[in-house]
Amino acid sequence: MPTAPRVGEDFMGFLGYWTALQSFLTYSFGWTRHDRGLRWWYDAGRPTVDPRLALINAVWERDGNLLPYTEWCHDRLSYFDHQALAEGTDYDPTPDDLSGDWTRTLAEVRGDQIPRELSPHGKHLEGGDHAAGPASSTYRGSIALIDRPARRAVYTCESVMGWYRGLVELSAELPELGDSSWHVDVYVRPIGFLGTYRQSRETGLWFAGQHRHHTVGN
Repeated sequence: MPTAPRVGEDFMGFLGYWTALQSFLTYSFGWTRHDRGLRWWYDAGRPTVDPRLALINAVWERDGNLLPYTEWCHDRLSYFDHQALAEGTDYDPTPDDLSGDWTRTLAEVRGDQIPRELSPHGKHLEGGDHAAGPASSTYRGSIALIDRPARRAVYTCESVMGWYRGLVELSAELPELGDSSWHVDVYVRPIGFLGTYRQSRETGLWFAGQHRHHTVGN
């Protein structure tokens, strides 16, 4: 896992650390509003029942950097309308009305900010360009129907580049299921198994894990 950035280290280390979190929340949870999803997680008592939430807790929260990322997301909402998953969705950059506790928490984070060179501020993460590889229009992948009654299919992609876009586009070739969803096992060759993905009928986005953990970040 990427280690927390430290003063004096190479800029690419900082960029990799924040981009890993941004990409994870975008392409696994299927979140367009990271600020909303992370506030839900804190308000719910930082649950770790989902192994992905446990990973967030074990890395970025343990490092003390998840609240600075949440503050950055809230601060930069109006710049996210051209991020990968905002395309084709009803992305709304309007900040949520925050509770008094969250207003104070984010103000404290801004006032006690980690050094700017270590924070997500100033890394040009707003458009998701550094984490845009999975949404690239260039991909080499295939999808196969495995079990129609069980609504199972397998999608494989030869590289990290474009794997998410390939899932979105190639899944459209699967037979229509009406009110049901396909369960697609996703494999990216350089990484391995990324999870079983479904398309939300509520958001239209593909995500892994439980639907309730997808909708909280949209």
